Amino acid sequence: MLHEVTESLEAFLKQPGLDPPLRDAAIRFDRPTDPFSLDQTTVDLFLFEIRENVELRFNDDEVRRVGGQTFVEPPPLRVTLLYLVTAWPVDGPDLVKQEHQLLGQVMQLLAATPVLPTTFLTPNLQQQSPPLPMLLVQPDATRNPAEFWAAIGNRIRPSLMLSVTVSMQAFDAAAYPSVITSETRLKTHPGGVALDAPYFMVGGSVVDAASAPFVNAGVRIVERGRSTLTDAQGRFVLAAIPAGTFTLRVTAGAVTQDRTITVPVAAAGDTYNVQLP
Repeated sequence: MLHEVTESLEAFLKQPGLDPPLRDAAIRFDRPTDPFSLDQTTVDLFLFEIRENVELRFNDDEVRRVGGQTFVEPPPLRVTLLYLVTAWPVDGPDLVKQEHQLLGQVMQLLAATPVLPTTFLTPNLQQQSPPLPMLLVQPDATRNPAEFWAAIGNRIRPSLMLSVTVSMQAFDAAAYPSVITSETRLKTHPGGVALDAPYFMVGGSVVDAASAPFVNAGVRIVERGRSTLTDAQGRFVLAAIPAGTFTLRVTAGAVTQDRTITVPVAAAGDTYNVQLP
């Protein structure tokens, strides 16, 4: 995935409509060691640090229900990439001023774009949520610029620090069968003697012939007088249902459909789902 960020940054800095000298500059991602010999005016983005962005850390799993399965997807790892951005003019009467002009253009472009635009992202990065934040950052207060440049093998020169944060899926989603019936048993206290028969909570979904969910469809267990409405995903839950055979009545607009259900389900693979015509 890191190489896709590299490709996206290169496309962003080579976008049409930029003014010279940035328009004509090459975009490279090399370590700017000394000597840094170039045959063309260049903007260099050296990736020197990769670290987890703890401020964007999210610990809750994402749960998705599809058909009769529940998918549990661990949260992504938010990774911040730090780039050292430098300008390297080649030829001209005043290389220092050209360097400052080129670096200023890059700074203005980056400062005006807090998120890498989708237009320049690879197809995989276009699916990122949230989009890739991109901002100029201050050098770490503990990092001595002279020592930093010496560590990468060159002398100190004007530079920018660019931060790009990307989400990385560290673990695969796990699939589990959806729970459609839960059981509650009541006992006396103290003593623990069982009271009455167990009660169940049942859940299912209401969809149309194209498997699209019905929202706010009425769902009723006729013999028990228990009723509810489906949610935005067409799901419903009904509680305090004893074991037995009942009539599940679903009403959506002018359509009403009855279905006989058994609580709890009589066989593996049975559900309380209803498909309306």
